Amino acid sequence: YGKAIFHADTLREIQLYYSMLNFVNDTESEVRLDYLKQFCITDDDIELIAPLPENQNCIDFMFEIASHGKNEEILMAVLPCMLSYSYIFRKLAAVPTSRESRYWDFIKDYADEQYAESCKEWSAFAEYKCAGLSEANKKYLADIFEKASLLELAFWKMAYRNERMEENAK
Repeated sequence: YGKAIFHADTLREIQLYYSMLNFVNDTESEVRLDYLKQFCITDDDIELIAPLPENQNCIDFMFEIASHGKNEEILMAVLPCMLSYSYIFRKLAAVPTSRESRYWDFIKDYADEQYAESCKEWSAFAEYKCAGLSEANKKYLADIFEKASLLELAFWKMAYRNERMEENAK
């Protein structure tokens, strides 16, 4: 997000990238830090833990795009995460028992109407930024979006891997 802010063309563009960064840094981090506190884990403890391969793949991809990419590429790399979280957590929040989950605070942040509206705004901004591009450029950006989406899918599949491990242990 920092690189996107640095290379933004307009104040409005800076504000949009900042709103993305703000959600991650303020809203998401607050809930994450609360969970860490519940489990007596600190940020320093987390820094010592090697990321799982699925997480590392996402990290590497994001850094690769940010290191050489333009803002349109950065948008295509980050939007699948934002959009999938909104979609998945809105579905989870619609399940009545989800409010009883220990993860309700996390669920409600991503299921929030304001977050959904922000996702629509970020998507519309991406459409605007990409509207005048050549078909070849659009294809290239679609490939980035697809790869980011597949990395997100791999991330979500980790939950099923743990479930299968528990079943195999029985």
